[in-house]
Amino acid sequence: MLQPLRHIIPLTQTFQVLGIHFLEDEKVAYTLLTIHKKKDEFTLRKRIKTASLETVYKEIQTKHPLLLHFSGVGILHKKVVRTANYRKKLLFKANPDEFYFYELHQEESSFVSFCRKKIIDSHISAFTSKKYHVLNMAIGPFVVYALRSLLSENTIVSNASKLTFSKNKLLDFELSTSLETTKYKIDDLEFDTSEIALFALVIQHHIQEEALVIETSFLAQHKTDYTFFNATKTVGVLGILLLLAALLYGHFTLKKQQNLFAEKKAMMTQLTEANETVTLLELEKKNKETIVATSGLFHPKFLTQYFYEIGNSVEKNVVLTAIDITPLTKKIRDDKEVQFYKKQIHVEGVTTNDADFNNWIADLTAKTWVQKIEIEAYTQDRNQKKSFVIHLYF
Repeated sequence: MLQPLRHIIPLTQTFQVLGIHFLEDEKVAYTLLTIHKKKDEFTLRKRIKTASLETVYKEIQTKHPLLLHFSGVGILHKKVVRTANYRKKLLFKANPDEFYFYELHQEESSFVSFCRKKIIDSHISAFTSKKYHVLNMAIGPFVVYALRSLLSENTIVSNASKLTFSKNKLLDFELSTSLETTKYKIDDLEFDTSEIALFALVIQHHIQEEALVIETSFLAQHKTDYTFFNATKTVGVLGILLLLAALLYGHFTLKKQQNLFAEKKAMMTQLTEANETVTLLELEKKNKETIVATSGLFHPKFLTQYFYEIGNSVEKNVVLTAIDITPLTKKIRDDKEVQFYKKQIHVEGVTTNDADFNNWIADLTAKTWVQKIEIEAYTQDRNQKKSFVIHLYF
């Protein structure tokens, strides 16, 4: 059943996924799985259940990525009708910015798990402070949606949640502390109710089901650090091999290498001269950019309101790719005066839904600071996506 996923998950990779299940009296139960894929075979190398965080620290390794799944006390789950601003209705008077939301969006309804950020952040910080690379996370049971096509069962139990599926859609869920422990078999792997969501997170991390949504931009730096960490190891090994090869080659071709060295030295002289020219040009450019920067046009206090209101008004099927406030009329040149489009904001993006785009334009037009909106371009590509360029006058 995993055959369709084999081309998506890297050829050889090990994933560590940790389940953090909150219990009463601030106790926590940990479930750790280490899943390895080599060529076309998946194996479960490690399965540990413990109440000790120190045990977890001893078992996970910094060289492999870490995925976190949160469940249990303090995490709420709801089925809601898909409407705008439904989060505020869920939270009453609470501030949505203080919560993480894990959402499963379907045509008419959404299933949501949410938890206060300070609870999640404290656990993530505990791992990142020890140099573990946390690349992704999930909250609640709805991540098992990623496994719906891999399991024959119509109901899936994850911890204390029972999810009912039909025709690849989630119909409903129920919570109970008396659900029986069930085993789920996927190829040669077997998971119980406390583990099935962990494997689903591994799959979701790679296939990125669009229906499952969580804001994890704060993990971007972790992903960058892990990429650099892996690259450093690879470069280090390759560097040693290349050094040994170069020494061996130089031993037998010393004279030839001396001639090459002389050629390289001459080339370096030319490059040095070219670099000096580039440095002067970059200095001139920096001086002009300093003039622009000190003009006040790009001060954060001047830009925050527009970035905030434009970004928060975006509809579901509209994605912004660029926002340029008071843009330059043309590229900076040494012999030309710097000029701007005054009181204009240029916005670029793509959409897959005309109605959402029109609603978004209507919302922008209604804002008090928007004087006029011009749509410069609205074109469709082969993938049914429509690219747009609009100008806002304020």
